[in-house]
Amino acid sequence: MRAVIDSAKGEYFRCLMENGDLITIHKSSLPAGAHEGDILQIQFSLDQEGTKKQRELMAQMQS
Repeated sequence: MRAVIDSAKGEYFRCLMENGDLITIHKSSLPAGAHEGDILQIQFSLDQEGTKKQRELMAQMQS
């Protein structure tokens, strides 16, 4: 999936996704030097260890 950096305000960038959705991303999540008009490749990956900890926490809360 791709997005274009639409605008920047302080440390946040507003990005227009291919599907028309707008998302706001903190600059620390973007490559150095990214600026308005740049095209971003967006992808997600699963954090296996984080998922395991989250499930353990949820199980504790249900007990």
